[in-house]
Amino acid sequence: MLTSQKNIVTNKILAIIITSILLYGCNNKTIKNIKTDYSFLVISDVHISSDENKDVRLAELVEEINELYFKKFDAIFFTGDNVSSFYKNKNLIESNNNRVKKLYTILKKSKVPYYLTLGNHDYKIDSNKDSDEPFTKTEIDQIEKLWKKFTSIEPYYLIKNKGWNFIVLNSMRGKYLSRNFDNEQISFLKESLKNDNPTILFFHHPIQTDNFKIWCKPKDLVTEETEQDFFKVLEEFKHQIKGIFVGHGHMWQTDTIFDSIKVFETDSFADNENSPYYIVGVDTTKNTIQVSQREFRIN
Repeated sequence: MLTSQKNIVTNKILAIIITSILLYGCNNKTIKNIKTDYSFLVISDVHISSDENKDVRLAELVEEINELYFKKFDAIFFTGDNVSSFYKNKNLIESNNNRVKKLYTILKKSKVPYYLTLGNHDYKIDSNKDSDEPFTKTEIDQIEKLWKKFTSIEPYYLIKNKGWNFIVLNSMRGKYLSRNFDNEQISFLKESLKNDNPTILFFHHPIQTDNFKIWCKPKDLVTEETEQDFFKVLEEFKHQIKGIFVGHGHMWQTDTIFDSIKVFETDSFADNENSPYYIVGVDTTKNTIQVSQREFRIN
């Protein structure tokens, strides 16, 4: 009888331990060591707005990275739609009216360098502007000046680290031409790739890939039909470009271009209460990347 009771107690303890291990192992706050030389997070579609819940979740993620994981990561990349619009109302003077300032207030506390990509919502002057409507050159220039004023970021730019290129592009800059990428930006991309460094690209709108995938609304897709020059650059440097990260579609998705370049779409931080992101590790010896889909909160 005693032996039987001991066995029951032992089995219960083992069950508790195993359950705890399984729960802890499934909690994505526990980040496995990535045996790479450079690692970063990719977050998309944060959509800072009047909804304070998004502010709180982003602040929590930044705090978690600072306290536990900042030594594991070298950067955070945001693939656009960082705010729902620049202002809630461009005619208001309220302190919380400027959503970019709200975003910057949260991100400036990060111990890890962060890099912003601009998306269609980032070009909305306020809530009254439809992000799916055409944008004039004047509107584009106006918003870019405001972003520069409050965050110091350029519309597109190149970061070099560990012998790799990290190129942040802008799929909104050609909208006044009924395209995604303007000629100046295509020239910038091609020039940036001439150093032969392995490269990762970041931009907001999803791109047409080898296999049929639902990335977003068809009208928002970057296609070869409208972006012939861009696709030519991708094909020319396909063995050099190791990955492309996009947003906009608010879903997890992955595929390839030219049977070579890996493409990843990140789920929306704003829509998903679990605060999704990718962890990406760069192996500078093998010139490869490892990509892991994660969520910060587990309900």
